[in-house]
Amino acid sequence: MDTVLHLFIIVTLGYLLGNVKFRGFSLDISAILVVALIAGYYGVTLPEDFKYFGLALFMYAVGLQTGPLFFETFKKNGIFFNILATGIICSIFLMIFISGKLLGFSKGALIGVFTGSMSSAPSLAAVLEHNYVSQASVFFGLTYPFGIISSVVFVRLIPTIFRINIQNEVSLYENQLVSSYEKLGGKNFLVTNENFSREKITKEQFEVMTGCFIERIEKSQNSQDRNIIELGDILRVVGTDQELKTAQLMLGQEIKEFVEFHDNMKVLRLLVTSKQVVGKKIGELKRLKALGGVITKIRRSGIDIKPNPGLTLMLGDKLYITVPENNADAVTEYIGNNLLAYPAGDFLPISIGIVLGIFIGKIPINLPVLGDFTLSFVGGVFITAVILGRLGRTGKLVWQLSPHSTSLLKTLGQLIFMAVIGANSGKFVVESIQKHGLLSIYVCVGAILFTLIIFVFMMRYFFKLNIIDVFGIFAGAMTSTPTLTMANEITKSDYPSISYASTYPFALIITMLLAQIVGVLL
Repeated sequence: MDTVLHLFIIVTLGYLLGNVKFRGFSLDISAILVVALIAGYYGVTLPEDFKYFGLALFMYAVGLQTGPLFFETFKKNGIFFNILATGIICSIFLMIFISGKLLGFSKGALIGVFTGSMSSAPSLAAVLEHNYVSQASVFFGLTYPFGIISSVVFVRLIPTIFRINIQNEVSLYENQLVSSYEKLGGKNFLVTNENFSREKITKEQFEVMTGCFIERIEKSQNSQDRNIIELGDILRVVGTDQELKTAQLMLGQEIKEFVEFHDNMKVLRLLVTSKQVVGKKIGELKRLKALGGVITKIRRSGIDIKPNPGLTLMLGDKLYITVPENNADAVTEYIGNNLLAYPAGDFLPISIGIVLGIFIGKIPINLPVLGDFTLSFVGGVFITAVILGRLGRTGKLVWQLSPHSTSLLKTLGQLIFMAVIGANSGKFVVESIQKHGLLSIYVCVGAILFTLIIFVFMMRYFFKLNIIDVFGIFAGAMTSTPTLTMANEITKSDYPSISYASTYPFALIITMLLAQIVGVLL
């Protein structure tokens, strides 16, 4: 009972301290780590299992949110981001290695300082398992909290040091996401092309030829066959600028004034919230087709997406659907259109996803020099959640969560694990400083801060990267969940998680490889 009491006292005091501002600066979520370190110094400890519980919740929630955008970002920038992350890791490694050799550090001390600076327990575990370097764990424990604090506080200070307007950066990032997709628009056309009087062209054939979607159709007085496009018909067509130009060449005259359609059809704008629909491909929505509904546009995270049968629908997608007026209520009920009604307490997919992630994190992957490599607890849960977030559903099992559930899991998880790592490091830090001195801490903090300052300058002013990508690359390179937490807190979004997901797995491999090089070759 006292353990739970201590946990929530740390969280409460951390929140209070985090809200204190000095000249516009506040510690935010990192204040919990500071309070926990102080509590740990005075003898408060929390069960280590609490840390893994918090990590599981946090990384799973972040992974689910990251999944839908991760693969597109990785295709676009993944290699470049990983080159930058590798540069950060190698720079920190070289600074620690050179400084350590000049100061007379042993092999074990070098490994401990490096893995502690990178907050990489898997790297330490691999070295200890294969090389039995006894000193490494002592220096890891000494530098680990300072590695976390340095990277977290530096990320918090970046906007102040470099005078960066975070809100502007978020807006620019969102605009970049939008610009990577062609904007969809709608126009009205009068069919004046004489070819339509000589040939029968169906709506489906027209959509295949132009890439557009017919949203509404006003038939000429001569015919009421709604599936055939005929001379004199008026069409409301949705597509990209180029597709609409193609449609105009094929149909004839654009009508710029308002057109009142009498086709007994209605255009609905509905949020995907029904478990029957979330995670399904458009081509699988047989009931929507039976009700005469046609999806003409999808809006996701502020981006317009063209519908196609293979596109997977995500929770919260906004669908533009043309449907017969008498079926509008049935289509609305089928799609959902009510986020509050989405099940908030479905823990079956959460439990299955986390269990899968833990098992995947334990699977050994044999790599040269490294030997058996694993993604670790954190990496396994995170990568699994990214994949499940992308899939959306498997059979009747829906992996996606409501925004409220995701936010609760993420916040609860990060509070717990930051409280635990701080409390359990507090006493050890002071004892280690008294026993081993401050040199290893100076080397750790100096290597991190010097490297991060250089790379922030390079990424911002040479490579012109958005600060959101900079945050994510840092967090991924440092394999630091607390740094990612701070980045998300600063930007009030999960956008840094996208570049974090792109760099974390490779960064973990590089960190383990460098630690092994010290252990094997020196």
